[in-house]
Amino acid sequence: MTVPAATETQRSLLRRAARLGRELKLPAAGALASAVLATLARLLGPLAVRTGIDEGINAGNKGVIASASLVFIGLLVIQYFAQRLAQFAVAWLGERYLLLLRTTLFRHLVSLDMGFFARSKAGVLVSRMTSDIDSLTEFVEEGAVTFLTSLLTVVGVAAVMVAVDWRLAGVVFLIILMVLATSYVFQHFAGRAYRDVRETIGRVLASLQEGITGVRVVQAFTQEGEQAGAFGRVNEDYYQANMRAAKAIAWYFPGVAFLRTVAIGSVLFFGGRRVLDGDLTFGSLVAFLFYLDWFFQPIINLSHIYNQVQSAIAALGKVFRLFDTSPTIVESAQAIDLTPPVAGAIEIRGIGFEYVPGTPVLDGIELSVAPGERVAVVGETGAGKTTIAKLLLRFYDPTEGSVTLDGHDLRDLTFASRAKTISLIPQEGFLFNGTLRDNLRYAKPDADDRQIRAVSIEMQIDDWIESLPDGLDTEVRERGARFSAGERQLVALARAFLADPAVIVLDEATSNLDPETEAKVEGALSAVFESRTAVVIAHRLDTAQRADRVVMIDNGRIIAEGRHDELVAAGGPYARLVEVWSRGAGIDPR
Repeated sequence: MTVPAATETQRSLLRRAARLGRELKLPAAGALASAVLATLARLLGPLAVRTGIDEGINAGNKGVIASASLVFIGLLVIQYFAQRLAQFAVAWLGERYLLLLRTTLFRHLVSLDMGFFARSKAGVLVSRMTSDIDSLTEFVEEGAVTFLTSLLTVVGVAAVMVAVDWRLAGVVFLIILMVLATSYVFQHFAGRAYRDVRETIGRVLASLQEGITGVRVVQAFTQEGEQAGAFGRVNEDYYQANMRAAKAIAWYFPGVAFLRTVAIGSVLFFGGRRVLDGDLTFGSLVAFLFYLDWFFQPIINLSHIYNQVQSAIAALGKVFRLFDTSPTIVESAQAIDLTPPVAGAIEIRGIGFEYVPGTPVLDGIELSVAPGERVAVVGETGAGKTTIAKLLLRFYDPTEGSVTLDGHDLRDLTFASRAKTISLIPQEGFLFNGTLRDNLRYAKPDADDRQIRAVSIEMQIDDWIESLPDGLDTEVRERGARFSAGERQLVALARAFLADPAVIVLDEATSNLDPETEAKVEGALSAVFESRTAVVIAHRLDTAQRADRVVMIDNGRIIAEGRHDELVAAGGPYARLVEVWSRGAGIDPR
């Protein structure tokens, strides 16, 4: 059987994997040395048996028999301890490598730009970190030691068989050529099947996640059958891919076992005749039969773990394809930090932007925001207002034009400086699993409890924090499930306040709240906005009314700009938008 990494692509993958784990070179050398020692001790055993038979039993020398027995037992002891050491060393090495791989992959994923995540399905990305890494884990925990020792044994036994009797070895090698040819055909079909398995499992996980996440919509529109059917079609593809792999295995393993039996019979036939003719010693024939069994057994072992090897290599290929994805938003080598104090003046000059080449989303946007000014950006859905917020946060770079902060192009600032200066408050406050304290100081990890308390008092949420069972040590649970939407939003606001940015980018934080909670959030917003530049993506009329200036976007262009009351009095598109808002809210637009 050939090594599973025989193709150029697989060799390239393994070289890349080796480069990633180059810091583990010394432990890898130690694991290999212990495996080699265990293999050598095993290979020398039949030679001791041959000596005991030919020079002890046949010659009637009990001393040789005793010596050969002691040597054989000593080799078994060495093999036992070396094998134990090799098994632990390979397992430790594999787990350390997976630890490094998971950490490096996650660090790479979170460094990628928003465009990548907009193009990628969350379920597929999760499968890279779960299913694909699990395939590597399965190989590390169950197959790596077997793979290494079997490979060493095949090579070692082949060399020793030639040394014992090259003519018998030639008979065996002719049969091995048939095994290798069978293995080559098996690899061709099984390799393709395992690649299909890895592809389809990602689709299965993506479909499963989508169905569970959107279960309320599914049930609201009674689409359970359709959703189950869509999942069933993807699941059927996964089943068929696994069955193609199973068919390849079903004919390969029995074929190798049959050839093994043929090899044993051939050695007995030719070797036995030569023993009778006096051309080969009986001890050499016995030793050769030992080696023959050991020669085929590792090949069968390699066949049994071939699916693990192929799955691991296929998974490795998918993981490295993620590594090959480079972020489009990168920090310039000449990037600088803003020198405090930061005024927070924003200039948007001639901005054009396209998510998809040839399909403009923004076109020729010109906008200046003075330090401490609150600007509301309004417009219908799809007008481009959220895209402006993404450009301000440098989630994307403009296709043309520039965005500057205090006269510095955002592309010329370090990521850390930009993040410290401009904070995002999303429409839904996102909280991470952990304590309330952890979430409050997420943007400022060095903040102490005194600073947190000062912020909570200023935002008038200190009483709420003290009312929690464990105060700042309260576990928020996954995605902040312990708190209501309004409480999550208050934490998000306090987090931004604690970071003390010069510029706040706010995606309407009160649009989904009840009136009482909205009043609390509005009070907190007033504290956050104090003396800070704010760009608010407004979805509601009252937000635009409170802004110093309103900018209306339509089809990627600014079509109206000014104070709310002035724009309403002037008529035009903003006045019509306000009228629509007012009818929906049942209020007087004035």
